[in-house]
Amino acid sequence: MIVIAVFAVLLLLGVPIFAVLIATGTTGIELFTNVKAMIIPLQFYNGIDQQTLLAVPFFIVAGTLASKGKTSENLVKVMNILFGRLRGGSVIAGLAACAFFAAISGSSMATVVAIGAIIIPSLRKTDYPEQLTVGSIAAGGSLGILIPPSAPMVMFCVAMECSVGRMFMAGFVPGILLAVFWGIYVYVYCRKNNCGSPVKISAKESGKILVTSIPAILFPVIILGSIYTGWATPTEAAAISVVYVMLVETFIYKTVKFRNFAKQFFDSLVTSSTLLSIIAAAAVLSYFITLKRIPDLAVAFISSFVSSSGMLLVFVLLFLFIAGCFVDTISLIVVLAPILVPVLRSYHVDLIHFGILAVLCSQIGYMSPPFGTNLFVTMRVADKSFGYVSRSIVPFIIIILVFTVALAFCPQIVMFLPNTMM
Repeated sequence: MIVIAVFAVLLLLGVPIFAVLIATGTTGIELFTNVKAMIIPLQFYNGIDQQTLLAVPFFIVAGTLASKGKTSENLVKVMNILFGRLRGGSVIAGLAACAFFAAISGSSMATVVAIGAIIIPSLRKTDYPEQLTVGSIAAGGSLGILIPPSAPMVMFCVAMECSVGRMFMAGFVPGILLAVFWGIYVYVYCRKNNCGSPVKISAKESGKILVTSIPAILFPVIILGSIYTGWATPTEAAAISVVYVMLVETFIYKTVKFRNFAKQFFDSLVTSSTLLSIIAAAAVLSYFITLKRIPDLAVAFISSFVSSSGMLLVFVLLFLFIAGCFVDTISLIVVLAPILVPVLRSYHVDLIHFGILAVLCSQIGYMSPPFGTNLFVTMRVADKSFGYVSRSIVPFIIIILVFTVALAFCPQIVMFLPNTMM
């Protein structure tokens, strides 16, 4: 109870999550074990002494550079060619651009900034309801962690000890389906309210845009193709992504100068350090949890009232839905991994399937008040109040909630592509 109290109090006081984890783990080890305190820095180091985690800063750097350059602008233009002729096509194009940019950035916030900064201002003088535009970008940005490559997915796989390649493969179908369902909602809304007039782009202009956008379109093809063909590991592909976006933005689009790289790298590495510090700190708490055999107790306790894997997923998802409104879900999974893995395995729940559900819950957390990160980023991009952005995203949250529950009971949708891997 003392350990739980320390965790809860520090969290409520707004202490950074990595400090909460270190304090909680240290308290447990010092008060309730005979292990010497020297084990704490060792566990902290062991938590991040994994080559796979190098992918996290690389993907974040690549996403930041792409969002500052013309990659996102060219993607929006291409998606407008594909969807602009539909009713509500420009907003649907924004969602599609978010989905495509997600395969470049691996970051929810970078996707909101990159696509939102183009879509929201450009539609202000049209017949699109601004609330629909703002809501679609706040929601679409969350695809940045569902469609691979994804920094949170890497963190999840390290914590849960599962394959990054299979996890990446599992994110494709849910990510595309979710973008499609949001696009259908936009289309129906615009037809019903007679807004969102189609945009016509001439064949000549379309051809010019497509040629200019080839480097941006090839980005995810090269990065993800190198992973799935076995030519590169996820970490190596992440490093390739940084080099590729530097070359494209510097020598082809000519929007990023060499002198600006240092600042972009610094900002990205600050974000990366935050994520990696959580992984390291969680290793300290995980060591204490394992030492006290809490996973075995959790399996025995849950087995006493949960009779099936479906019921287990309902309880876990309900917990993640609620907790995700206050704490980053992936960080929570990292903390709870030592308890969750034995429980999920005892009920024969595939960790890859659960991982996608956890990422979806994390998306909902990014989109939901009171601490949804996407809401705050969208506020800045759209220059709107927190209440306005929160109201605009409600329909999209309802859709993703229903979608997540459906995937929980239809694992075949998630596992179809991963099961094709050797």
